[in-house]
Amino acid sequence: MDTSPANYANSVPHISYLAEGKKESPFLPLTSLEFLKQHGTKLKRLREGNLNELSSDTLMDTPDHPALSTARLMKVAKVQLLKFNSQKIDVLSYVASRIGTQSGLHSEVPGDLELALLLQAAAEKVANQQYVQARKLLILCGCFASKRGSPVQRVVYCFAEALEKKIEQEWGIAPTEELIGKLRKPLDEMLAQVYMQPAMMTSQQEKPFTLFTEFTATESILNAVASAKRVHLIDFQINNGAHWTLIMQALAVRYECPFEHLKISAVGTSKKIMEETGKWLSSFAETLNLPFSYKMVVSDLKDLRENYFELEFDEELAIYSDMRLWTQLVWPNHLKALMGVIRKLKPRIVVVKEFEANTNASNFPERFDAALLLFSAMFDCINSCMDHHVLYRKMTEEVIFPRMVQNIIVAEGMERFQRQEKIGFWRKLFAEFGMVETDLTRSSLCEASLFLRSSERLSSCTVDMDGKCLIMG
Repeated sequence: MDTSPANYANSVPHISYLAEGKKESPFLPLTSLEFLKQHGTKLKRLREGNLNELSSDTLMDTPDHPALSTARLMKVAKVQLLKFNSQKIDVLSYVASRIGTQSGLHSEVPGDLELALLLQAAAEKVANQQYVQARKLLILCGCFASKRGSPVQRVVYCFAEALEKKIEQEWGIAPTEELIGKLRKPLDEMLAQVYMQPAMMTSQQEKPFTLFTEFTATESILNAVASAKRVHLIDFQINNGAHWTLIMQALAVRYECPFEHLKISAVGTSKKIMEETGKWLSSFAETLNLPFSYKMVVSDLKDLRENYFELEFDEELAIYSDMRLWTQLVWPNHLKALMGVIRKLKPRIVVVKEFEANTNASNFPERFDAALLLFSAMFDCINSCMDHHVLYRKMTEEVIFPRMVQNIIVAEGMERFQRQEKIGFWRKLFAEFGMVETDLTRSSLCEASLFLRSSERLSSCTVDMDGKCLIMG
């Protein structure tokens, strides 16, 4: 997964990016138990299998790197699937014939590779509307994937479940309206309530993606308003507001340029949650003796207007959008209207954080591949950094991620609201509205890099630049 803070300021606002086939007849599929009974002792753990036919260049970093990332492993499996297709090798027959024949091997990587291969072969069958064959592959995935196994097993479990639901929808087994209704129900308010719990606030703030990107975003905003005595921050989704404590502390001790007032305007649809956040932030400001005011703008982003904000002529304005712009991709006109509102507000800087992935493709195979790589990295992140936060991990892996994946895989048209775009899309969009991408400051990049190296939990993270956009992987 790549997340990207981005910067846009004024008189021209500046942005900082911190990144067919023939249908088969429906049938009552085999259950996992029935499948196991039919194959008897041949079915052992997939991790005991091996992919001897993988070419040496394809596996150039596999045997010697047991910690191969899940995203990289999915790419390797994709290459192998294309090779099998060119050689007319049936993946199901291949795996079924090999299970149990390598019982002396216990390498985790080959087993995970075969599981990744099965999943992507199933997705290919679904794309070709070969649902019977896809279901057989998914049954095998169900035998060995687990929502409490390795990151690969967790990813396969999550995506296999989504593919099953897509097949059920196509076959009419599950009522489409009922299924899509469940996928449509927004998570925002529920998640906001959960994130207000002290234990969740702590664990959320220990995520490397949260820590690193919030740190960089904070530094970018502080540099943009370094000489301002009055600062107005607009947050497109404030949640528990914990990310603003860094800026509040920095402004409270800014002696070289005495600070007069900080205003935070929170945008959202849950008045109750925003009120709780406002009380918490106001209390925190009091402990710092920081002049502070908090305003609520109860509105969906698609309905936002510039006159909803109380702007003062002598304040510097900064806008922070943390994983919010993607929510408007399903309504292109609303997204452009929001861009117009941002432009009219004339902020000094806009900091944007988004997923660096194209799950907005209308083509199912392309959308599936992009989602698979994105969530592979996200599961890896949770696995390496959040083991000790059971509540947060369970909530993320068993509720949030599956809902997101199922919407991407199962829903179509306007019902598919879970969409992401890559940095090129956002650059073009902001440029249309006269907003200029600006460099992240050297100090923020240096301090962020030092921060990234300060903990072993962050050692698996990568940082790259795409032009002026910071991309964390």
